Amino acid sequence: MIDYYQTHEDSMAEVVARFAVLTSQISIWRSQFKRSGIAALKPQPKGRPSKMKHTKKQARQLANKSELDWLKEELAKKNQELYDTKLERDISKKSLSLFGPSKPERKPK
Repeated sequence: MIDYYQTHEDSMAEVVARFAVLTSQISIWRSQFKRSGIAALKPQPKGRPSKMKHTKKQARQLANKSELDWLKEELAKKNQELYDTKLERDISKKSLSLFGPSKPERKPK
């Protein structure tokens, strides 16, 4: 509407009749546009921000989600430890088969 009002030679009354809004609203929008540009005309949040971070249901979901994430991380760590242990075991087996025991066995007399 502000663009229309500024680009056409219609009076304020004609613009009000065309778009079915109040004259005062167009004046407010026009002054906001002059002061801050197009960003001033975009919707802004109304009222005071809430002090409550999350509702009880959201808090429970976050707690369950964080517990689930924690369990997933623990499982990933354990899987990595298991993989490393199996790898070390396989290397030890292979070295024994290639090089034999590290100390020669003593034969009983």
